[in-house]
Amino acid sequence: MPGIDKKDEAILRELRKNGRITLTELGNKVNLSPASVKSRLEKLEKLGAIKGYTAVVDPAFLNEFIQAIIEVELMVDDDRTDRTLYRLAELEHVQGIYRRTGEAQIIIRANFSDVDGVRKFLGELSRRYFGKNMKRAEVTIILDTIKESGIVIPKRR
Repeated sequence: MPGIDKKDEAILRELRKNGRITLTELGNKVNLSPASVKSRLEKLEKLGAIKGYTAVVDPAFLNEFIQAIIEVELMVDDDRTDRTLYRLAELEHVQGIYRRTGEAQIIIRANFSDVDGVRKFLGELSRRYFGKNMKRAEVTIILDTIKESGIVIPKRR
């Protein structure tokens, strides 16, 4: 990628493992001073290599017991689709939206408190967001999460 070197790549790999790492710890891992790390982080943020900082939170602690992958097949994928996807992205329970190849052009990853929440969301997708442009939606419920955002999730006992 233009504008980054091997040290920047090492910084990005370490951040992907631990977004809470201190500048000193990060500097020790990549053999740079904290000031150099800070400068490089600012550059990486401006380049868009670092898109944001977040914590991987167990959704059950937010009363979100159902995690779903929703594949949406559209009749027509055009400019209106982008506007719709960005409106959907503003919803708190929507965790990810992805465009893909294949029959279903859109994948939505979302968390819900119960099955009724999933049903309500599917209805909103059809009525409020995509309307008659939605050909079908297929829901897959996630049973276990093994790895999320680059983090291996310990097995519950």
